[in-house]
Amino acid sequence: MAKTRPDQAEGLRRLLDRSGLRVVCVSAGGSGDTGAIVNLAGALAELGSDVLILDEQPAARGVTAALGLKARFDFEHVIRRERDLDEVIVRGPAGIRILPVARGTRSLLQLPATEQQRVLERCGRLGFSVDTLLVAAAAGSASALPWPGPAAEEVIILAGGSAAAITTAYALIKRLSNEFARREFHVLVSNVASESEARTIFANMSGVARRYLHVSLDFMGHVPPDDKLQHAARLRLPVVAAFPGAAAAGSFRRLAQAIAGWPRAEEDGCGFDEFMRRLIRSDGLRAAAA
Repeated sequence: MAKTRPDQAEGLRRLLDRSGLRVVCVSAGGSGDTGAIVNLAGALAELGSDVLILDEQPAARGVTAALGLKARFDFEHVIRRERDLDEVIVRGPAGIRILPVARGTRSLLQLPATEQQRVLERCGRLGFSVDTLLVAAAAGSASALPWPGPAAEEVIILAGGSAAAITTAYALIKRLSNEFARREFHVLVSNVASESEARTIFANMSGVARRYLHVSLDFMGHVPPDDKLQHAARLRLPVVAAFPGAAAAGSFRRLAQAIAGWPRAEEDGCGFDEFMRRLIRSDGLRAAAA
């Protein structure tokens, strides 16, 4: 794995620590989400970020499976008081940690307020620091997470180079803007050979989204076709760890550096327990609106 110079890593850590937890949702509207989250987490960890992935995907298709790991427990075990939170979290390669929540999130949202408070107190007693939370929500109606509502700071949409992939990405932006009134999205274009091609795809998406959805899109860069991505996936590793010099590794490093430089709102200096509190509050607002 390529090493970051100590002064660079320390500088980035100070930047990440300034305002507490950063919450980023990443989605392609279906396939491709898990691999992108694994590779982004690896790139962030390489730069010095303390990364936790909140994984709502079913176990066989989730982040733990993608990394060749097996989750013995789920967030549901914390809710039932059978395990502490640190026991449920899975330690992965390259400094990545994963919290499986496929069976727990819906239960949390249905708990009485007093029991929710007990779980929140447990979430505030993590045995390690977290500065970046990546949310891997289940697709569509399978998700119990009211994402990306007020609990999510930033949303990255993955758009592929094919017409079908572009249509899927636009449909996801449309759904999220309609359901959650989000007006800003970041877009990462994957599987295109050049940045100019990626920018052309982005410009077309941005123009249509601005005209018909009244939303603003931000270009995050592109990931070129790279067989090292598939090879790293077979090795159950982020591409930055398996093939540090690969073109795709460079793309994810640039994405991680851009995320580290995003401005933050003043109220974003919160921990994992406060994120979960916002999640519960978001669900309450969604239920009231329905």
